[in-house]
Amino acid sequence: MRRLLVYLPLCLVTAPGSSPSAPPVADPAFARPADDGKPLPTEAQMKRLAETDPIAFLETCIRRYDREVKGYRCTLHKQERLEGKLQPSEVMDVQFREEPFSVLLDWREGARMAKKTLYAKGENKDRVLVKPAGLLAIAGVVERDPNGEDARKGSRVPITDFGIEIGTEHTLGSWKKALAQNALHVEYLGEMKVKEAGDRMCWKLRRTRFKAPEDIDGVTDLTIYVDKATWLQVGSTLKSADGQLLGEYFFRDIELNPEFKPGTFTREAVGR
Repeated sequence: MRRLLVYLPLCLVTAPGSSPSAPPVADPAFARPADDGKPLPTEAQMKRLAETDPIAFLETCIRRYDREVKGYRCTLHKQERLEGKLQPSEVMDVQFREEPFSVLLDWREGARMAKKTLYAKGENKDRVLVKPAGLLAIAGVVERDPNGEDARKGSRVPITDFGIEIGTEHTLGSWKKALAQNALHVEYLGEMKVKEAGDRMCWKLRRTRFKAPEDIDGVTDLTIYVDKATWLQVGSTLKSADGQLLGEYFFRDIELNPEFKPGTFTREAVGR
C-alpha cells in the first residue's frame, strides 16, 4: 500500500487548448486581450467574426469571460491519449473559482488512482491535494507536485492550467502564432447542437493544415465548440496527423458564478 502511494499518479486535467503547458509570460501571442470597454458584439456579429476573423472571435470570447465570469460549477468529460495509449473516458464534477485560483475535481466515472483532487493557489504550499481512489483511499489525503513526473503521466496538462478561459487563451495564442507565419487555416463549420456539451447550440470551428505538429503529442487537427449563449469554449477535440484522437474535452451543466459553500476549496473537502 505505501509503495503504491509513493507512485500515485495525479489524474489531473485542464481545459484544452492547443498547448499542454503554460506559455512563456513574455510571449506576446499569449498576452491577454486588452478590454477596450466597448459594448460586446451582438450574436449576429459574433457569428460573422466566427466566419471571417477567428482571432477576433476568440478575443471577444475572452473579453466577455473577463467581464462576467468569476467561477463555475460544471460536469467535465475528457478522454486523452497518454504515452501513445488512449485512456478510458472520465467524467468529473468541477468546482472552479478564478480568485483566488481554485479547482476541485471529483470523479464520477473513469477514476484511476485519484477520486478527488484540489489545487488552491497559495494554499497547501502550492501542492495538489489528492484523495486516492478505491482501496488506496484508506491512506487519506496526500500531497503531490502539480508539475512533477506523476502529473505529466496523469494528464496532458497540469491542474495549475485548468479552466475554460485558459483553454481559450491557449487556442488563441496558437492561432495567433500560426497567423504570423501565414499558416492559419480555420474553417467555420456552422451552428450545431453538441450532445456532449449538454445539447448546447454551439459555433463549430476547425483548424487544419498546420505548418508543423504542435504540442508534445503532435496536434495537427483541432476542432472547438463555442456556446452561442455564453461564448464559452465548451468543447475541443484534438487529433494527430494520422487521425488518432489525442484528447477531447466537453463541459456541460455549467452554472456560472455560484455561491460556493465555506470550506469548498479546503483539505477537508477533498477528504470527504
